[in-house]
Amino acid sequence: MKKNDQWFRENIRQVHIDFHMPEFPRDAIHNFNAQEFVAEFVRAKANVIGVFTKCHFGNAFYDNTVGHRHSGLKEDFFGEVLAEAKKHDIKVIAYYSLGTDAHAVLNNPDWYQVDEFGKVRGSEGTVWELPCLNSPYREELVIPQVKEITEKYEMDGYLFDIPYLHNHYCFCNYCKKKFYEEHGQELTPELLKTNRELVVGFGIDTAARCMKEIYDVIRKIRPEVLVNCNGAWRMGEPASVNATSDYGLWESQPSATGSFLGHSIRARHIRTLDVPVQIMTVRFTEGWGLMSCKTAEQLKFEFACIMANGGIINIGDQVLPNGTLQSGVYDIIGEAFSFVEEREAFCIGAKSVRGIAVIADNTNNWYHDKDDAATFGSAKMLIEGHHQFDLYYNNDFPDLTGYRAVVLPENVKLSPESAERLRAFVQGGGLLLAEGSATYSREAKNFALADVLGLDYLERTPYSFAYLTEREELWKGVARIPQLVEGEFIKTVPTTAETLSLIQWPLTVPAVNRAFRHPMPPAGLVSDFPAISANRYGQGTALYIAAPVFRTYWNSNHFWVRRIVTNLLDLYDTGKTFETDAPVHVEANLMEKDGKKFLHLINFQNIHAGEKSSSFYDPIESITPVHDIEVRINDPLIRSATTRPDGLKLETVATERGIRFTVPKVHIHTIVELSDNE
Repeated sequence: MKKNDQWFRENIRQVHIDFHMPEFPRDAIHNFNAQEFVAEFVRAKANVIGVFTKCHFGNAFYDNTVGHRHSGLKEDFFGEVLAEAKKHDIKVIAYYSLGTDAHAVLNNPDWYQVDEFGKVRGSEGTVWELPCLNSPYREELVIPQVKEITEKYEMDGYLFDIPYLHNHYCFCNYCKKKFYEEHGQELTPELLKTNRELVVGFGIDTAARCMKEIYDVIRKIRPEVLVNCNGAWRMGEPASVNATSDYGLWESQPSATGSFLGHSIRARHIRTLDVPVQIMTVRFTEGWGLMSCKTAEQLKFEFACIMANGGIINIGDQVLPNGTLQSGVYDIIGEAFSFVEEREAFCIGAKSVRGIAVIADNTNNWYHDKDDAATFGSAKMLIEGHHQFDLYYNNDFPDLTGYRAVVLPENVKLSPESAERLRAFVQGGGLLLAEGSATYSREAKNFALADVLGLDYLERTPYSFAYLTEREELWKGVARIPQLVEGEFIKTVPTTAETLSLIQWPLTVPAVNRAFRHPMPPAGLVSDFPAISANRYGQGTALYIAAPVFRTYWNSNHFWVRRIVTNLLDLYDTGKTFETDAPVHVEANLMEKDGKKFLHLINFQNIHAGEKSSSFYDPIESITPVHDIEVRINDPLIRSATTRPDGLKLETVATERGIRFTVPKVHIHTIVELSDNE
């Protein structure tokens, strides 16, 4: 039976309070006062908080009989915060550090994870001391503690942190024993090299089985409590792990990637799921626990990106060693949550309006997006081009009814059944855009959708970059010169496709006696191979770009690549629900709720960069409003437009396809309610 998660969906002003606290500070927890502690959340208008029961150091923060209680704790930290929060109708999620426990492994060294070099995974001066989930750590500490906590307290939810073995493998004696018993062969570092899938699969199974055991324990005692393990329901997360989590959590920090787009991109995936998912940012400017604080302006922007795109806001904080919170931080969070409160009624429960489906891969990472550059680059390009889209993981895309177009980045992994569904989508009138090696089959040595693309794969080129020859309608806003794409091209042979642009080789590959001023020489010979092509297939059209434009755009930020791809999509995707002349730093996203549509406009600006290798990212201090943004709604049923939350009814002009209007001002986040009433 599905648990009631409505409270979680409707309370989107959530705070997670980190309290990984060693025992050496002399004043550890000495100033803790539950009333003063919870008063900060009340003042900041938080309605869900995450509170620690056990930290990475293995210290318990509740009235325990199992495990090691923090020596500075004189009160029942968790229990008292829980009781006080309930007085103010604040929901409480119990945090439990699962995959890191210093006290456990230091006192039971046989519980340590062991890497492929035979070294225990210890901290070396950091917080990370990693127990193995296949060791008796689970039976002797984790399960007894979870039982004790669940029996003792009426919490609303659980968060179990770090459910996986590091890198999904461990070579401790307990893992070796279980692996041999299950697979009939020795678990060795050599096997990791020769059959990585088997070894990593065993590690993932370990996490899933551990979480299943925990989930069942909690369900037996308190079946109403929502359970989550950190990372569940992220894009590409194993189904076996997702099955043990009633809600999802995807951490997202601008400082980790150097990009503020992470919240929006993640939310455009999780909004397609049937479970509620937190997008968790932090108050800190750079990573967990750096005791800095972002501006209210930045938090308003980050929160807008999350809620406007269908996510649940969660912000991480850190308790001071003495057991108190920093009031100044809650001044900032409170101002940002007041901003959310004014807008959340138009966001909670809203669903995205279908436009483009991006179908791509994700490598199950935590923060860093460089391994998923094709996925994130496609999303960045579409956001900046004001395209309406949702993001799906490989074969996990739904019936495509209602979508006008599908975008396939190079990293997509599709089954034959999925390829057939896409073939039918185009044949029935859909638009497809594929790039680079998308749908390439090593077995067939051709694209799985070669007939749809109207192209056969020939081979890779010897160059690591090349140029696109000019095509007038695709070069709007771009210098009329051959345009560089800093990625490897693919030679294809057209069967039925029309060539829109050709590959132009670089003059040469730099080498001894062939040096140029720049390591990427200028354009040379024009090849006979298409760089951009279009193919009519059935009632639809398939577009193909013979280079990894999405990955290279994420990595290089070459604006001309985005402009060319945007021009290409605009040329063929003629059924957009909305169009706008907003600048690229304004995100546009269309949602629907209770029979109405809501166009969200989110304005982004930050400061100039310093030294990129050490400054991580450029924080937001203030955002300058953008004025007079023209919007065209291509829906004949829409008759009126009103800005929210201020309630300004906009003057509209009828068009052949709907209405157009001008939004007078967007500071950070303006919502335009679209209605069929005058």
